[in-house]
Amino acid sequence: MLILLRHGQTTSNVGRALDTALPGAPLTELGQQQAREVGPELMDLYNPELVVTSEALRARQTGQLAFGSHFDDIPAVAGLQEITAGDHEMLNTPEAHEAYHGTVHSWFGGDSDVAIPGGEDAHQFLDRYRGGVAEALRGGHGSAVVVSHGAAIRMFAVRAAGIDPQFAVHNPLPNCRFVVLHPTATFGQWELVRWGDHS
Repeated sequence: MLILLRHGQTTSNVGRALDTALPGAPLTELGQQQAREVGPELMDLYNPELVVTSEALRARQTGQLAFGSHFDDIPAVAGLQEITAGDHEMLNTPEAHEAYHGTVHSWFGGDSDVAIPGGEDAHQFLDRYRGGVAEALRGGHGSAVVVSHGAAIRMFAVRAAGIDPQFAVHNPLPNCRFVVLHPTATFGQWELVRWGDHS
């Protein structure tokens, strides 16, 4: 199983800033609490054998707080960071959110060539993110947790499991919730086991 876990709440989440560049904002006190609570939940549900995180500070903090008592080594893996906001980085205006999320939603529907201004297109995102996931799955671990980011997790899951784009649009992933995929088939035909509170 591949468990894609969104990081805990950050100061940028509170301010609704499009914070995608590394290293990014730290967790809030609530975000730290969310991370401490989700670790035992995932250990009970899936007993993961490996945990990796994106290189963002919030993901590394989440991984350590959630799983540090179980794993001596929680590596940060290149490629697993959030979809880049480009020219909209750290903006919190309705226009910036509409432009960023509108582009990501168009990727859900298969329009891979459209790029976020100053950022990346879907091809570039998937190339780097699939590389990071491959690192996590290398070695055939029974279950692996990847601590990552909301838009990135949804985009990857849509393409990995052929999920209805409208489902992904209308079901954002809250902080410290997760998507579970079973990567048993060709990419694009993976099994969706769980999406947030939907199973």
